[in-house]
Amino acid sequence: MVDDKQFDIFVASSIGSFKHVKYHTDQTKNNKKCLENLVDVKCLQKDDSITTMTWGNKDQTEILLARKNRQIQCYNTQSANVTKVYTADFGDGDVVGLGIHERKLIAGVRSGVVKVWKKKEEITVSVGGKIDRMKVCSDDTTLFGTGGEENDLKVWRIGESTPIFTAKNPPHDWLQLRRPIWVSDLTFLPDQGGHLLAVCSRFGYTRLYDTRAQRRPVCTVEFPNGMAATCIESSFDSRQVLVGFGRGQLHQVDLRKGKPDKGYKGCVGCVTDIAVHRPLRLVVSTSLDRHLRVHSYDTKELLYKIYLTSKPTSVLVQTETSTPLQNPPEVQEKQEKDVIKVNEDDDMDDLFNEMEPIREKRRKKDISEKSEIEVPDSIATEDVEEVKPSTEGTTDFAIEDSVEDKEAKIMQLLKSTERQKRRLEKRKKEKKARSVFHNA
Repeated sequence: MVDDKQFDIFVASSIGSFKHVKYHTDQTKNNKKCLENLVDVKCLQKDDSITTMTWGNKDQTEILLARKNRQIQCYNTQSANVTKVYTADFGDGDVVGLGIHERKLIAGVRSGVVKVWKKKEEITVSVGGKIDRMKVCSDDTTLFGTGGEENDLKVWRIGESTPIFTAKNPPHDWLQLRRPIWVSDLTFLPDQGGHLLAVCSRFGYTRLYDTRAQRRPVCTVEFPNGMAATCIESSFDSRQVLVGFGRGQLHQVDLRKGKPDKGYKGCVGCVTDIAVHRPLRLVVSTSLDRHLRVHSYDTKELLYKIYLTSKPTSVLVQTETSTPLQNPPEVQEKQEKDVIKVNEDDDMDDLFNEMEPIREKRRKKDISEKSEIEVPDSIATEDVEEVKPSTEGTTDFAIEDSVEDKEAKIMQLLKSTERQKRRLEKRKKEKKARSVFHNA
């Protein structure tokens, strides 16, 4: 029987929410109760969107968050609160990259300015042109790479005003047309000392650069038109990378063979970020369909999927330490049981006794139907209609009336009654004729 192993996943979203997911290798323990919000959603504003996120130390107990309102927050996972706040007011645009070097914060904005915060001084570097991504090397934190639209890959060292490496565009194609450049994301391959870098582009290519060999890419993998690459992450092999695309594809690219190696299915929207769990060999990804997915690297099987209710932008996997849930599933179940027990014990009779009875108004039709006199079955027939007595004559005679006057009154009453009967029969025939006409 396989032991249950667990690790933590942190997800940032475009509305500013920040979520914590506890993942278990035992699939029976993964449910919605393992997901919690670390930020109060009701207090979020329009400009609180999280643009990028990274770890703030090697122990993975601090997370650096960059929001659209130019604020950089340092979130402590142990105390579950924000410990430090910085303001990126040194350039225009959103924060596109964060990093840490010996307790010094490194941040880059879209306008092409990178700043290093120190205790006594602040260093600002202009990388030239707009950038879409800035990333710090994990092996050598003094190095960071930048790239963007028509701004090819550059590698910088902290404290130097000029780049130590500048990529060169490949030769023109067979039509002698210049190849367009758009670096959407980049990554330093692990255990290479910062010499090997891989980039992906909105124009559908992945390139591998070796800063020791040449300025042009040593390997280029082209994808069909329309497959714009949005994010890239180093895989479990030193020459393999995981690339996410705008149409929901997630592929592993083998840079030795120069072609895609395997694909991971399930994503519907654009893949926004990729993370890996190296000890368990798992691939974690987020996409614009608002789902977090966990795939097995070897079998490509979709192991876990959860709906996040908001569009995720970044994802981090915690492997060095563990963060407990603020509301564990056991506590939630206990609270639900207590609430149910309290509701069952409540005496609801007093509440119902205090309520005023609601009486429905009787319709006039019902009242008229009940007020009608029931006719015996022996007298009632289908075609018989009640004929009201006439008001033109009367049978009340006065004492002084003669026999002729009495006979005249009786004849007048009979004639009026006969006329009224004929009118009713005529009305009945007209009604019948109209109904036949409408039915036809």
